[in-house]
Amino acid sequence: MTYLLDTGVWYRGIVAPETIPSGVRELLSDRKQTFGLSCISLWEIGKKVQLGKLRLTKDLGRWLDEAVSSQITVHQIDPAVVTEAMRLPAFPNRDPADELIVATARVHGLTLLTTDHALKNYGHARIQYFKPIQIG
Repeated sequence: MTYLLDTGVWYRGIVAPETIPSGVRELLSDRKQTFGLSCISLWEIGKKVQLGKLRLTKDLGRWLDEAVSSQITVHQIDPAVVTEAMRLPAFPNRDPADELIVATARVHGLTLLTTDHALKNYGHARIQYFKPIQIG
């Protein structure tokens, strides 16, 4: 495993793969590849559904079950991740979920694959940023 998907990349890969540049889309569709996902990403999707900011085509539980494919390893928030999150130097935003996602990538030695512009130049983690393709 090389990459940790941020919430937006994971979600886009499922519901809007056409917004992902071809090179990244090829990486995500490689059946030999497995990807990490922080468990906070499941919560982020659920929270957006709860608040009415995101609509899914299925019940939340069913959507999450199907979205965590055999290619996805969900990493838990454990003491090492929390400790790392509290020690992130010069973090570029105040989003606790982003801190936990970046800390998860660091603890597990993974490169974070993200569309989050705030994290693009964060020099204290391995970040691979891509700009989504605007459709229509």
